[in-house]
Amino acid sequence: MPKPKPVGYDEFARKLKRAGYIPIRKSRHTVYFHPTKQITIPLPHKHPHDIPKGLLHKLSKEMKIPFEEFNRL
Repeated sequence: MPKPKPVGYDEFARKLKRAGYIPIRKSRHTVYFHPTKQITIPLPHKHPHDIPKGLLHKLSKEMKIPFEEFNRL
């Protein structure tokens, strides 16, 4: 498995949109929804640091996208 590249919260939100997810709600977390897969992904608001690599793996599993493919988005 390749090493995960550091990804900021803005970049992760762009990757979600490229994968077909749309933001449906904003509160403490912005919630993204994929209309055909019926999957919701909560994303915390901006932080000064990158998303931890463990959370990146967990979110890519929830999105049902292989991590290598997620890195290419």
